[in-house]
Amino acid sequence: MSPDLIALITNASMALITFLSGCLIAATPWLTRGREAFAVSVPETAQADPRIHRMRWIFLASVLAISAASAVATLALSSTFPLAMAAVVCVPVATGFALMLVFRARVQAIKRAEGWETHAARLSAVVGIAEANAPRPLPLTWDLLYVPVILATLALSLALYPAMPDPVPVHFNTAGIADDYMAKGWQIIAMPLAIQAFMALCLTMSHWQILRSRRPASPEHPVASAIAYGAFARAQSTALLVTGLVITMSIAIMPLAFAGVISSDQSIVALVAIIIGAILPNLAVSLVYGQAGSRLLRRMTASNALDYDDDERWHLGVFYVSREDPSVVVPRRFGVGWAMNWGNPKSWGIVALLVAAVAAFVAVVEVLLR
Repeated sequence: MSPDLIALITNASMALITFLSGCLIAATPWLTRGREAFAVSVPETAQADPRIHRMRWIFLASVLAISAASAVATLALSSTFPLAMAAVVCVPVATGFALMLVFRARVQAIKRAEGWETHAARLSAVVGIAEANAPRPLPLTWDLLYVPVILATLALSLALYPAMPDPVPVHFNTAGIADDYMAKGWQIIAMPLAIQAFMALCLTMSHWQILRSRRPASPEHPVASAIAYGAFARAQSTALLVTGLVITMSIAIMPLAFAGVISSDQSIVALVAIIIGAILPNLAVSLVYGQAGSRLLRRMTASNALDYDDDERWHLGVFYVSREDPSVVVPRRFGVGWAMNWGNPKSWGIVALLVAAVAAFVAVVEVLLR
């Protein structure tokens, strides 16, 4: 492929990634559980309130418009102003968060005016037969699949090592010209393996969080809500594993580029295509299941009671803080996925371990680049 065609494909892919990410953010109010609206606890019947319904449509239209504009800007800026392009990619996220805070305040005002309140804060999950029969996320042993991927990359690097030049080009500028080199040695083989090992560790930790999360329940439909959440958690853990394996396998592009089997431009196009392929499974799970399986429960009778209200534990709608809740991880209030319980010391311990892992990874990379 010509350099111009490669640049066009890369830029268009980045624009598509920006738009797809924005689409998921725009759909968030439609994917949340029936008991929540813009990170506020509400009765399930409140979802039909015309004021809240209007907010959801405004949020959807606004974030989609911003995402489309950001995608166009990304396409225009990616070749000439990469730093500005990186900032534009974050615009849909920032817009979605700002709009959520605005509508959250409005829903809180409606909640006060309507008298939607409760004196109980139920934190227990589904018990008994509902808990026993609910689907489970994939076991953590599935993450052992990262090991053969790392070993295969090692074998590929060893096979290609004789064909690698000395020194080995390891970085290229926007014109595709090498501007940084490494001496040919064991570091060239170790670098892809170190990156894969670090990514596998982070992805395994994400999988562990899914397994350790508190399981939410609907008191009106305990069995159905347990099954819906279990199906969601299983699908999310499967999508995470598939995405992780695809991304980890993509690191094998490094030895291929070191040996000149593929050009720098071709490797960038391949990486962008892999990123898009990694986004799509997670996007599909979010749209099909909704947050915590909410879309699987849409056809059930909605309740006008509010027996579960933990708004005071959610700061800015995204940060969960509760010292009484033993859970380390809980389903997100706004968004698809999980959030840490910052009131639990174990959460800070996990963050400390992650920071230590990042620091160790940076130190290893510094050693390899010497």
